[in-house]
Amino acid sequence: MHRIYLFQVTKSQLTIHMFFQLTNVSIGYPSKKEPKIVQKDLSLSADKGELIALIGKNGCGKSTLLRSMACLQPIYSGEIIINGEDILEKTPKERAQLISIVLTNQRSVAAFNVKELISIGRDPYTGWLGSLSADDEKIIAESIEMTNLQGFENRNIHELSDGERQRVFIARALAQNTPIILLDEPTSHLDLPNRISILLLLQKLARETGKTIFISTHELETAMQVADKIWLMEKLNGVKIGTPEDMVLQGIFDSVFAHNSYDFDKEYGSFVVRKLLDKHIATQVNNPNSLMARWTTKALSRKGYRISPEAPLTVSMDDERNIWIIHTKNRTLKAKNIDELLEKIAQFYH
Repeated sequence: MHRIYLFQVTKSQLTIHMFFQLTNVSIGYPSKKEPKIVQKDLSLSADKGELIALIGKNGCGKSTLLRSMACLQPIYSGEIIINGEDILEKTPKERAQLISIVLTNQRSVAAFNVKELISIGRDPYTGWLGSLSADDEKIIAESIEMTNLQGFENRNIHELSDGERQRVFIARALAQNTPIILLDEPTSHLDLPNRISILLLLQKLARETGKTIFISTHELETAMQVADKIWLMEKLNGVKIGTPEDMVLQGIFDSVFAHNSYDFDKEYGSFVVRKLLDKHIATQVNNPNSLMARWTTKALSRKGYRISPEAPLTVSMDDERNIWIIHTKNRTLKAKNIDELLEKIAQFYH
């Protein structure tokens, strides 16, 4: 069987779409009497080279969909098509050459070093006892390079940080050399720098290798900045697909994530907590778009102050001198930072 080796992708190859399709697919999990269906009649598609983020509330079926796409659990109707072929009709070995998966709770139990663990990705081609060819070694080396793991090859997997270990699992999926890579919550349990690093790495891999990469995540705000498409799942109500920006403009996030404790800010693409604004304050701002003005407004809102021109107290901001001025009926006070500003305002209202 002819192989297309990792990272050997020409411009002409990149212009050819490798379609991934779900046709009338129903997913769920077994139960005592009959399967529990969590999504039904899904007909979805993805293009070659896309990074796709699966977003949705808990229980909507994100992990179930990924596992079903990887054939780790059965689908209850429909077809999963890659390049025009139904993968459900293929052998496990053939499927392992088409789809690789990195699971949330994936942990290495053996004392593998980094290169040994990444080399397991070649098993669909060599078999468990097969020896690595020169081509296998080349693909493993390229996987290590693309995930910035040079110098880690002989490190024990248990000696790595969570972020480093996640990159090893991604490298193993790359070494498996599949056109589809699935990752279930790849940034869970990682700190912010590592979360951003992993998502940027996956974005880079999708662009440079032409692979279609799916990630499930709860981090909508971050995923919107790197994903080519969002698959937004609603429990028992299907999947909406679109670019992040179109979904913002169409108000889709507002409706799907509607809640009485927060709002979706379309301007910044983030969720804003609804606060109890039970006090009033006026502001005078020369430049409402300045950082000083924005963060002062945020601080006042956090403390329960609603901006109102009828308030008995007014705060003005001097951007040049970086000071805040509090105007009351009888006196004027100055503050050198927001903490001092809030303290003096509180004294007035008490």
